Amino acid sequence: MRDLLANRAAWTLYALSFLAFSLYLFLNSWLPSYLTDRLGVSLALSGLLTALFPAVGVVSRTSGGVISDRLFGGERRPVVLLAFVAAAPAVTGFVVVTRVGPAIALLLVAGFAVQLTIGLLYTYVAEVVAPTVRSTAISMLTSVGLFGAFAAPIAGGAIIDRAGYRPAFLLAGVVAVLGVAPAWYAPDVR
Repeated sequence: MRDLLANRAAWTLYALSFLAFSLYLFLNSWLPSYLTDRLGVSLALSGLLTALFPAVGVVSRTSGGVISDRLFGGERRPVVLLAFVAAAPAVTGFVVVTRVGPAIALLLVAGFAVQLTIGLLYTYVAEVVAPTVRSTAISMLTSVGLFGAFAAPIAGGAIIDRAGYRPAFLLAGVVAVLGVAPAWYAPDVR
């Protein structure tokens, strides 16, 4: 534990995990009611459309390593950085969308970007720690990420109750933008 607590590179990735899981669960939790309340789609259709969000993860979570290896010579940082850069406008875009078609496009882009990060971080963290603490590092990454997953839907719900969807999605966009900074400073590994 002492090695992990002193490892700045690992903590950078833990912060990214917190932010990525926060975005993932905020969107996955609040998109159904957003689509129903703001865009007027039926609850059944909003549930079906929201199911696209985790479904795109089948492709994005498994492609992070391929993208990293093939396009960036094994470097992980550019993929995570680009994922947060892509997620920020996609998440914020929900503030201005008024039709279902563009909302689906944003849902797919945000889902791909956010889950690309989540999938890659598990490999990434194992590469920045000593082999003797890899399992513990992955456990810490999961724990910190799940704390974000726990807190974000609750905070989002409180914001939606008090101020509506627009401020909640703007704040989620800020969370994505905040992910750019630690992604920029994340360690380069090959």
